[in-house]
Amino acid sequence: MEKKYADIINEGKKNGKKLSEINAELKAAGATFHLDYTMTADGPQVGWSEKEMAEGFIPTEDEPKDAQRTVDMRRRPELAGTKQIQWIPGGKFEVTYDEDGYAKSAVRVND
Repeated sequence: MEKKYADIINEGKKNGKKLSEINAELKAAGATFHLDYTMTADGPQVGWSEKEMAEGFIPTEDEPKDAQRTVDMRRRPELAGTKQIQWIPGGKFEVTYDEDGYAKSAVRVND
């Protein structure tokens, strides 16, 4: 970071300027970045803020599991020599397994 940008940020913080004011000065000085409004004195805001919690946001106990977005092309010996249909968020696919259970191909099929 160039010294002038660091000076703008440090002076702004020292003088109690708002982030919007510091960002305006950075932009005027030619900066191609801005300070993030989710930054706190301890670093970036992570998780729910106290304000959000007070407004009724309730965090989940568990992280959501991502949906499978690709066809399962793992070796499946129990499916050797067969064709199987797999449904994923991207559509319906017919997977062909060779005599050793390796997936040879996956072809999108229409309903």
